Amino acid sequence: MTNIRPGIAWSMGAAGPVLTALASDEEPTWQDFAACAEADPEAFFPEKGGSTRDAKKVCASCFVRSDCLAYALEQDERFGVWGGLSERQRRRLHERKQYVPAPVAVSSKRCPSCEQTKDADEFFRNGARHDGLDSNCKGCRGDLRKARAAA
Repeated sequence: MTNIRPGIAWSMGAAGPVLTALASDEEPTWQDFAACAEADPEAFFPEKGGSTRDAKKVCASCFVRSDCLAYALEQDERFGVWGGLSERQRRRLHERKQYVPAPVAVSSKRCPSCEQTKDADEFFRNGARHDGLDSNCKGCRGDLRKARAAA
Protein backbone atom coordinates (compact mmCIF):
# COMPACT_ATOMS: atom_id res chain seq x y z
CA MET A 1 0.00 0.00 0.00
CA THR A 2 1.43 3.38 -1.03
CA ASN A 3 0.18 6.45 0.82
CA ILE A 4 -0.37 9.37 -1.53
CA ARG A 5 -1.71 11.71 1.18
CA PRO A 6 -3.12 11.31 4.72
CA GLY A 7 -6.07 8.90 4.71
CA ILE A 8 -5.75 7.90 1.04
CA ALA A 9 -3.53 5.20 -0.45
CA TRP A 10 -3.09 3.15 -3.60
CA SER A 11 -3.41 -0.54 -2.77
CA MET A 12 -3.56 -3.72 -4.81
CA GLY A 13 -7.12 -4.86 -5.46
CA ALA A 14 -8.34 -7.98 -7.27
CA ALA A 15 -8.36 -6.11 -10.59
CA GLY A 16 -5.18 -4.11 -9.91
CA PRO A 17 -4.28 -0.92 -8.02
CA VAL A 18 -7.17 0.93 -6.38
CA LEU A 19 -7.50 4.14 -4.37
CA THR A 20 -8.36 3.26 -0.77
CA ALA A 21 -9.62 5.39 2.11
CA LEU A 22 -7.58 4.39 5.15
CA ALA A 23 -9.74 5.88 7.90
CA SER A 24 -13.06 4.03 7.69
CA ASP A 25 -14.63 5.77 10.71
CA GLU A 26 -14.41 9.22 9.08
CA GLU A 27 -16.92 10.78 6.70
CA PRO A 28 -16.14 9.99 3.07
CA THR A 29 -14.53 12.76 1.06
CA TRP A 30 -14.52 13.55 -2.65
CA GLN A 31 -11.57 11.16 -3.04
CA ASP A 32 -13.84 8.26 -2.08
CA PHE A 33 -16.03 9.01 -5.12
CA ALA A 34 -13.27 9.68 -7.63
CA ALA A 35 -13.37 7.74 -10.90
CA CYS A 36 -9.60 7.28 -10.69
CA ALA A 37 -10.11 4.95 -7.71
CA GLU A 38 -10.58 2.11 -10.17
CA ALA A 39 -8.04 3.23 -12.77
CA ASP A 40 -4.35 2.53 -13.26
CA PRO A 41 -2.43 5.00 -11.04
CA GLU A 42 0.48 5.04 -13.47
CA ALA A 43 -1.78 6.71 -16.06
CA PHE A 44 -2.12 9.72 -13.72
CA PHE A 45 1.61 10.04 -13.08
CA PRO A 46 3.25 9.36 -16.48
CA GLU A 47 6.98 9.56 -17.11
CA LYS A 48 8.24 12.94 -18.27
CA GLY A 49 6.98 13.44 -21.81
CA GLY A 50 4.50 10.54 -21.44
CA SER A 51 0.88 10.73 -22.53
CA THR A 52 -1.83 11.96 -20.15
CA ARG A 53 -4.61 10.97 -22.56
CA ASP A 54 -5.80 7.86 -20.64
CA ALA A 55 -5.95 9.73 -17.34
CA LYS A 56 -7.86 12.62 -18.91
CA LYS A 57 -10.42 10.16 -20.33
CA VAL A 58 -11.07 8.86 -16.81
CA CYS A 59 -11.35 12.42 -15.48
CA ALA A 60 -13.84 13.37 -18.18
CA SER A 61 -16.40 10.96 -16.71
CA CYS A 62 -15.71 11.79 -13.04
CA PHE A 63 -18.35 13.74 -11.14
CA VAL A 64 -15.87 15.01 -8.50
CA ARG A 65 -13.55 16.45 -11.14
CA SER A 66 -13.97 20.04 -9.92
CA ASP A 67 -13.21 19.01 -6.32
CA CYS A 68 -10.09 17.21 -7.50
CA LEU A 69 -8.89 20.19 -9.51
CA ALA A 70 -9.62 22.59 -6.64
CA TYR A 71 -7.62 20.35 -4.29
CA ALA A 72 -4.67 20.20 -6.69
CA LEU A 73 -4.65 23.98 -7.10
CA GLU A 74 -5.00 24.64 -3.36
CA GLN A 75 -2.28 22.11 -2.45
CA ASP A 76 -0.04 23.18 -5.33
CA GLU A 77 0.22 19.59 -6.62
CA ARG A 78 3.13 19.65 -9.02
CA PHE A 79 2.95 16.15 -10.44
CA GLY A 80 0.32 14.08 -12.21
CA VAL A 81 -3.10 14.62 -13.71
CA TRP A 82 -5.62 16.13 -11.29
CA GLY A 83 -9.13 17.21 -12.23
CA GLY A 84 -8.44 16.38 -15.86
CA LEU A 85 -5.51 18.79 -16.19
CA SER A 86 -1.78 18.15 -16.51
CA GLU A 87 0.87 19.90 -14.42
CA ARG A 88 1.40 22.51 -17.12
CA GLN A 89 -2.32 23.22 -17.53
CA ARG A 90 -2.81 23.60 -13.75
CA ARG A 91 0.22 25.86 -13.48
CA ARG A 92 -1.26 28.17 -16.13
CA LEU A 93 -4.62 28.28 -14.33
CA HIS A 94 -2.93 28.91 -11.00
CA GLU A 95 -0.77 31.71 -12.38
CA ARG A 96 -3.72 33.41 -14.05
CA LYS A 97 -6.09 32.70 -11.14
CA GLN A 98 -8.71 31.66 -13.69
CA TYR A 99 -10.25 28.69 -11.90
CA VAL A 100 -13.36 29.01 -9.74
CA PRO A 101 -14.84 25.61 -8.83
CA ALA A 102 -18.49 25.15 -9.67
CA PRO A 103 -20.74 23.60 -7.00
CA VAL A 104 -22.25 20.22 -7.78
CA ALA A 105 -26.06 20.24 -7.63
CA VAL A 106 -27.85 17.00 -6.79
CA SER A 107 -31.57 16.34 -6.50
CA SER A 108 -31.27 12.90 -4.92
CA LYS A 109 -28.65 10.78 -3.23
CA ARG A 110 -28.16 7.22 -1.96
CA CYS A 111 -27.72 6.78 1.79
CA PRO A 112 -25.04 4.13 2.49
CA SER A 113 -26.61 3.19 5.83
CA CYS A 114 -30.20 2.40 4.79
CA GLU A 115 -29.25 1.85 1.10
CA GLN A 116 -32.17 3.96 -0.15
CA THR A 117 -32.08 6.79 -2.67
CA LYS A 118 -33.76 9.85 -1.19
CA ASP A 119 -34.40 13.47 -2.15
CA ALA A 120 -31.64 15.95 -1.31
CA ASP A 121 -33.82 17.59 1.38
CA GLU A 122 -33.65 14.29 3.35
CA PHE A 123 -29.96 15.01 4.06
CA PHE A 124 -28.35 17.59 6.33
CA ARG A 125 -26.21 20.23 4.57
CA ASN A 126 -22.44 19.79 4.71
CA GLY A 127 -20.40 22.39 2.84
CA ALA A 128 -17.21 20.34 3.14
CA ARG A 129 -18.57 17.62 0.84
CA HIS A 130 -18.49 17.71 -2.96
CA ASP A 131 -22.28 17.67 -3.24
CA GLY A 132 -22.97 19.89 -0.21
CA LEU A 133 -24.85 17.12 1.60
CA ASP A 134 -24.03 14.87 4.55
CA SER A 135 -23.19 11.27 3.63
CA ASN A 136 -26.09 9.70 5.58
CA CYS A 137 -29.76 10.69 5.46
CA LYS A 138 -31.27 12.53 8.44
CA GLY A 139 -32.87 9.38 9.86
CA CYS A 140 -29.71 7.27 9.70
CA ARG A 141 -27.56 10.15 10.94
CA GLY A 142 -29.72 10.39 14.05
CA ASP A 143 -29.48 6.63 14.58
CA LEU A 144 -25.68 6.76 14.26
CA ARG A 145 -25.41 9.56 16.82
CA LYS A 146 -27.64 7.64 19.27
CA ALA A 147 -25.50 4.51 18.83
CA ARG A 148 -22.28 6.47 19.46
CA ALA A 149 -23.76 8.11 22.55
CA ALA A 150 -24.83 4.72 23.93
CA ALA A 151 -21.38 3.16 23.34
